[in-house]
Amino acid sequence: MNGRTPAYYRARLDTFRYFLHEELPGHPVYDTGQKNSPLELLKQGFVHPDLKERFESRIESFSKLGIKVSDTPLSFTELCSFNTWFAIHPEKVAGIELVTTSINFPITIKGTKEDIEKTITKGLGNDKDKRIRIAQVKAAAKLKILMLLKLNP
Repeated sequence: MNGRTPAYYRARLDTFRYFLHEELPGHPVYDTGQKNSPLELLKQGFVHPDLKERFESRIESFSKLGIKVSDTPLSFTELCSFNTWFAIHPEKVAGIELVTTSINFPITIKGTKEDIEKTITKGLGNDKDKRIRIAQVKAAAKLKILMLLKLNP
């Protein structure tokens, strides 16, 4: 997890909606009608590099202007909107997001075999440690049971 609060992600979601419904529609540069236009990419949760600075600036303005945003845990709908889950967990992406010229897949993840292995290993590493601890506790419990059985003939 990257340490940002739910309030930040709610401001981020509001910024997505603001750009999609008020700021960009009809703009000659950002609303070209093509699948990889900044407006279309924004619908999929990808902030085009041309918009990145304006986008982040609007999110920061929430705290600067004292606009209150709820800091309660995000709902399932909020987590699933505009790639929020991946923004919260960037370590789950095995590479970097890139814009393509594809009509059907305007965004792709470009990563190496090492990126994929590192991402999977990192995810499994915590589980492996947990399984080892569980096995050790089970073994210690069985040992105690055997010792108790030897005490009671």
